Amino acid sequence: MDKLKLKYFSYHLIASLSTVISISLICQLIWFPSPFFKLDGTWKALLTLGIIDIVIGPLFTLLLLSSKKSFRENIFDLTIILTIQILALSYGLFQISQERIYALIYLNGAFNPVPIKEITVEKQNTILSLPKYKGIYYGTSIKLRKENVSVVPLLFTSENYQPVTSKILGENEFSYDKLPLYIQQHYSDEYIFKVLPGKKSVAVVIMNQKLIIKDIVLL
Repeated sequence: MDKLKLKYFSYHLIASLSTVISISLICQLIWFPSPFFKLDGTWKALLTLGIIDIVIGPLFTLLLLSSKKSFRENIFDLTIILTIQILALSYGLFQISQERIYALIYLNGAFNPVPIKEITVEKQNTILSLPKYKGIYYGTSIKLRKENVSVVPLLFTSENYQPVTSKILGENEFSYDKLPLYIQQHYSDEYIFKVLPGKKSVAVVIMNQKLIIKDIVLL
């Protein structure tokens, strides 16, 4: 095989793998802390992005670069390959980043994950008076009254969020005896258990009597 082709293919493959591993760590540890990485199936989007990134760049390098071409031609080909790869990677990363969870809002009997894409840019950097779980706000939505008509604001109206209360939470959605054994082994029936539906999975939000989230466990 062409030594130049093989050399640049190896370099490109190593660089692409390193990039994908770094992005994966950022997603799992910062953007989507457990269990949110699996709750909405983000890992599938990341896997697709990784495969595309690893295949596109190195494969095109293997096909286009050649020692029979001039240095200028190889540089031009490599520039085109890197540009395509960076554009594809940037687009995929942007789409994934927009799915980051901004808040968990209790409404209609369940905690609802609110992705950052549903919050206006000016509100994303506003510090809310809400507790956080792994860097993610959680609370409920205030009911407003206007002209004697009760108006329930949209789930995505962050200026109307407030801390949850025992009255708002009401009774447990789960019977303790029917919870999975691995949850019962770690948490007594004194805890509050609420459902958290995701796009791909369902989780249980576990709160103590002070209404502090202690854990979120996938079912």
